Amino acid sequence: MKPNEPLLKKLKPVFVGLIVLFILVGATVGYTRFKAGQWEKDIRARMVDYMTSKKSKLEKALYSRIYYTRGVAAYVSINPEISNDDYHELAKEYIRNDTVISSMALSKNCILNAIYPLEGHEAALGLNLLEHPERKVIVEKTIETHKTFVAGPAELVEGGIAFISYTPIFDKTSPGIEKFWGVTDIVIKMNALFNEAKLEQYDKDYVFALKGYNGTGEKGEVFWGDDTIFDENPVKVHIDLPNGTWVLAAVPEKGWKSYGDQDKVLFLLLTVSALVISILVAMFSRALIQLRQSERELKAIFASLDSLIIEFSREGKYLKVASQNRELLYLPAEELIGKSLEDIFDKERADFFKEAIKRCLDTKKLVVIEYDLEIDGEEHWFSARISYKSENSIIYNAYDITASKLKEKCVEESENQLKKMNESKDRFFSIIAHDLRSPLASQKSLVDLILQEYDNISTEERKELLVSLKESSHHVYILLENLLKWSMAQSGRIEVKPEEIDFGKRFAGVLKNFAMQAEIKNITFKNLLQPGLTVKTDANLTEVIFRNLLSNAVKFTNPGGEISITSEIEKNESGDFVKIGIRDSGIGISGGKMDLLFEPGKNHSTPGTGAEKGSGLGLILCKEFAELQGGTIQVESTLGKGSTFYLLLPLDYNCFGKDT
Repeated sequence: MKPNEPLLKKLKPVFVGLIVLFILVGATVGYTRFKAGQWEKDIRARMVDYMTSKKSKLEKALYSRIYYTRGVAAYVSINPEISNDDYHELAKEYIRNDTVISSMALSKNCILNAIYPLEGHEAALGLNLLEHPERKVIVEKTIETHKTFVAGPAELVEGGIAFISYTPIFDKTSPGIEKFWGVTDIVIKMNALFNEAKLEQYDKDYVFALKGYNGTGEKGEVFWGDDTIFDENPVKVHIDLPNGTWVLAAVPEKGWKSYGDQDKVLFLLLTVSALVISILVAMFSRALIQLRQSERELKAIFASLDSLIIEFSREGKYLKVASQNRELLYLPAEELIGKSLEDIFDKERADFFKEAIKRCLDTKKLVVIEYDLEIDGEEHWFSARISYKSENSIIYNAYDITASKLKEKCVEESENQLKKMNESKDRFFSIIAHDLRSPLASQKSLVDLILQEYDNISTEERKELLVSLKESSHHVYILLENLLKWSMAQSGRIEVKPEEIDFGKRFAGVLKNFAMQAEIKNITFKNLLQPGLTVKTDANLTEVIFRNLLSNAVKFTNPGGEISITSEIEKNESGDFVKIGIRDSGIGISGGKMDLLFEPGKNHSTPGTGAEKGSGLGLILCKEFAELQGGTIQVESTLGKGSTFYLLLPLDYNCFGKDT
């Protein structure tokens, strides 16, 4: 690094500041010469940014309450016979701890019949909205447009000023017919609403006012703030209502005229603007983040309706099904209404749902359950929220969580596969470390002995040592061959190549070889295979299995014993199989060891009746090679009496010779 580079880095912000300052000064000179009044445009632009943030907060606070009336309207549209008690419970849940809401009311046929809270509002009961001149216009407009209408503000009898949100209700219980039922309204305290939206008449050197009484926008009256603001060329933004607008206006607190000499002030301010530019950017970013957050929150409010909603009785009977998301139903809605859970599901599944309903009714608390259902031939997982409605009914709100469940299943399968691979790896290294080391050590000892004592031992003794060395080398060869094949099976590098073969002819050499080995141990060897037995299999894999099973039979049969090879056709639920049996009268296997024969890392080799050695890997290899071909290995054994191992292979062709 050059000696002056640290100094240059320290001065770089200064250079940037000076450049920005020169740019701003040049812009100021150009502004004062050619763009007189540009300062006012800048102020207006900043005010628009700030007022846009106010607009977002106010719309969010307002719409979150309007949603209450829409929710009530949706509920009553499918529950037109709702009682006042039920309505009070519903309204109570909506406006609990909400200081912005004064009251909620329900007016069947436009006659106010239910209000919550009732205390302090008793005089309103029975009010005919259509007989009130101003309300009549509003109510008729909501009925005509089918939209929510925000009226006011108006003075409340109990004191204060509030907006009233009216939403029409149409009876939707008759398919294809919408009949006007009435309206629901909610009284929103104006000052509380503005406080939540942080809207004040004097804020950040600006003075604010609102016009558009009854949502009439520019044509409406000023209902908040100083009405003279609208005569001072204010900055305006429109507050969007469900059916209409308000106009939010603002001017500088000192008025536009006080900026008559702002050109000089602006010039001075621009000289230091480079020092505060990062703060301005941060303010803009914060405003943008707030706007996006408000947008996400609004989307989340409406997205919360994307669920399956059902009303159940205490007995588990379908009372009502909401019109949204009916594709998630187990059966069409018309086939469910009036039926019980026992009519739709098996007893175990019906009892599961009924127990959750009972728990909700008994505790009057939210109950959450998860379950799976097969819908249109596809498995779906659901998370259901069961909430208390009355002593005899609950609201069942279910969401489809199939995607997350599938991800969990994939993770679990991956973990199991990884665990199996680790076990196979541990077994592989265990065999190498233990079973391969012992015979190699034995070979080394024999070679050392022959070399050291070569001149001191007879030819016959050297021959015996070489025979032992040959047997040990053969054992190592068999072990390495099995290890290689087992490793290939674990890594999936073995390709199964089935071909049609005559089982007896194809493995005649194998049978002859092991018949000779049996004869050496004075064991009777019987080949009872059916002649002409044809099977479609991978001959190489099957030969490995056959050799291992025959080797074990000879290894664990005492001299004078018997080994027999049989074949038959077995039919079971999985299909038709060729069943090759290798039966011996050897030492047999205990029940505890038989359960571990095919478990990597758990089975242990036992010396044969002639002190033959093994690794325990052969049977594991047999099972895996059989399963690769769609078959399996079965075993029957009695300790001290002998064992029978069966190789089952799928039978594609069950052709036998003419003599059969």
